[in-house]
Amino acid sequence: MITSKKISSILFVLFGAFLIFESRKYSMGTIDNPGPGFLPLLLGIAIGLMSMALLIRVWNKMETKEKSISWPERGGLIKISLIFVVIVLFTALLEITGYIINIFVLFLILLRPVGRQKWVWTLSISIGATLASYLLFDRWLMLPLPRGIWFR
Repeated sequence: MITSKKISSILFVLFGAFLIFESRKYSMGTIDNPGPGFLPLLLGIAIGLMSMALLIRVWNKMETKEKSISWPERGGLIKISLIFVVIVLFTALLEITGYIINIFVLFLILLRPVGRQKWVWTLSISIGATLASYLLFDRWLMLPLPRGIWFR
């Protein structure tokens, strides 16, 4: 019996093979100075191997009855939709509002309405995560983050 796990693992094996094949179009570089094809090659190998392991595991399992998958209830759909909208807005407004404000608002919305945390925890985690990610990416890794219209 062909189950959804078998189909999805076969599709991921094919996707991993596609990544490996397409990464050959770019230079690999060296181990000290990797080229643009290096990461897609590693990603294709990782996806291919993990999905092959899943395929072998599912194929050897003699389980004939598959659990039925149900849709989330209304509250779950609202949370999923809110997360999707927040991430789309985060991406769309990143250049305008800047990284610091965007990541702070993202954590606020994900922790308070979706995660149902108390305001004290929501604010402290949002401030801490914003500060930590800013220090990591901007100061330590020296990646140029969008400043937004307020911090120029």
